[in-house]
This record gives sequence, structure tokens and C-alpha cells, in this order.
Amino acid sequence: MNNQGKSYDNIAHDFAKMRDSFNTEQKYLDALINYIPEKSHILDIGCGSGFPIADYLIKKNFHVTGIDGSQELLDIAKKKCPKMRGLYGDVRTTTFNKTVDAIVEWWCLFHLPKSDHEHMIARFAQWLKPGGILEFTSGDSEYEWADSNMLNQELHFYSLAPNVYEQYLKKYGFEILLKENDQEHHLVWIAKKNG
Repeated sequence: MNNQGKSYDNIAHDFAKMRDSFNTEQKYLDALINYIPEKSHILDIGCGSGFPIADYLIKKNFHVTGIDGSQELLDIAKKKCPKMRGLYGDVRTTTFNKTVDAIVEWWCLFHLPKSDHEHMIARFAQWLKPGGILEFTSGDSEYEWADSNMLNQELHFYSLAPNVYEQYLKKYGFEILLKENDQEHHLVWIAKKNG
């Protein structure tokens, strides 16, 4: 993903240790669960090692397919989260020919250049069944920056302005159910695909 997958390969084991517990996600996963049928199929975009998100959903009896650009993280997921079906590839181009009941994207979209964000919302719409639920995260303003603070690996971060996400969600047939800050400079969105 814009070479971000390779960056995560370099720090995979330390990152998996660091990213093994919830920050603010559980509250929003529980909100998502309220909107979807039992044993639904959920697509986890940027699933990493499967923790904490895919593991939590699998323990709630959901079927989870994860897509990630780091083969090293997916290899960890095979051992730590064996019930998750992992797909390796760039989320912008990966072939996924099914439709699912829900999509969770947490701290992945912001690694893609801003020019790719509309494309990803269009892909989310393609992957969701009518009435399906999308949960994703963004910044709370437009930005673009690089940071080497996480495990000494330079990573790039991008966000559009919230009103632009609102426009794209409307364009691709979504109704916004929730938009709120879960922490400073970070928004969580839940939207329903119409139809």
C-alpha cells in the first residue's frame, strides 16, 4: 500500500505486540454489531495480525476476511488468529469478488494518498450488500504528514476534510449513522449502504 505494507513488514513482530489490545475500538465494534445479523461476514481492511479487531469479531461468532499489505503481519495472523481468512495485497487493487454484511477499516485508509480515498469508498460500496454497514476512520481535518515515531519506521498519513468524506459517502449511496471523535484529531464513521 504505497509501500506502507513493506514498512509494516519491517516492524511486524513489534507492531503485533504493540497492537494486541483495544484503544477505543471496542465501543465502535459493539455499535457495528448492533446493526448486522448474527454470524455475518465482515471484511477487515488493514487487518494486520488480526488483533484486536478480527479476533474480537470472530469470538462474537462472525466470519472475518482480512486484507493487508503486509505479508509478515498476515503470517502472524495465521498463527494468532487462525479463523480469520487473510488476503495479501494492496487494498486499492486486491480482487475480492464477494459481498459482505459489514466492513471495518481502522487506521488503514489514512496510509493511502488522499487521491485514493474516493476510490476506496467506491470499493467499500461494491463490497457491501444492500443495507450493509461500513465503519471507517479518518482524521478530523485535511492533512498529510510523515512520522518516524512508531518503532523508528517512517510512515505516511493522509486525511481529507470530513465534509469531503460526507460528499463521497452520499455519492456512493451511504447514509451516515455516526460520526464522532474517539480521540483527538481522529473520527470514527458508521454508514449504511442504501438499497
